[in-house]
Amino acid sequence: MARRASAAALTRAASAAWPGINDRVWVEIQLPESVGGDEVRVPTRIEDAGEGGLVVAAPSFRGDLHVVAPGLPVRLTWAGPRGQARQDFLLAEVVRRRVPAWELAPCSEVVVEQRRRYARVPARGAAHLHPVPGDPLQHEDAAEGAEPSVGGLLVDLSEGGMAVSVPVGTWLQLGRLARASFELDGAPVDQAGQVVRSLPSLDPERVEVVVAFGEPVVAADRLRRYVMQTQIKQRARGDR
Repeated sequence: MARRASAAALTRAASAAWPGINDRVWVEIQLPESVGGDEVRVPTRIEDAGEGGLVVAAPSFRGDLHVVAPGLPVRLTWAGPRGQARQDFLLAEVVRRRVPAWELAPCSEVVVEQRRRYARVPARGAAHLHPVPGDPLQHEDAAEGAEPSVGGLLVDLSEGGMAVSVPVGTWLQLGRLARASFELDGAPVDQAGQVVRSLPSLDPERVEVVVAFGEPVVAADRLRRYVMQTQIKQRARGDR
């Protein structure tokens, strides 16, 4: 049994920037005050795509029985090749089948966050990236502890993220959650984040991954101080 929205404005064409079939995405929904008013962010996957919109596997969350109906505003976010992408949709149809699905009609353009919110500066030193338990993008066949920590070299740092050079072929793919550990001015930093970009390196055996730190950033003050001090040194040398 299916229900369809009657909204007339859902006419935007398909986007070349959309994720592919079976790609993982995040669904973001603002619950009404009657069921707590929380902002829900849950993972799901793309089931189909067409000229009219996307079809995602119906995610389940606390309160879904009360709010899931045609016309529900939905935001999708995903890690694309150019950076973190997002787009607003309206739920056009709820499809009841063996795997329940939502048909989503776009009501905005795709927005790609290519620029960092914070100033970044070059950095040097070793860094390690560890898998995060419960990562929805972890391969379903991966046993607990099967994905090793990945050692890399810092490329740059900012208050909101880092770029690190790692070997090609690791589990550090776009969208993966990762916990970064490294030393900053002689003291350890341990921070969770998400891989939002993957850039080719001059070394064909390595790739640069950009990890956006998740909130809260425990070492934000130290990172901010490091960035400011490095910028002062760069200006003194005439680097920028």
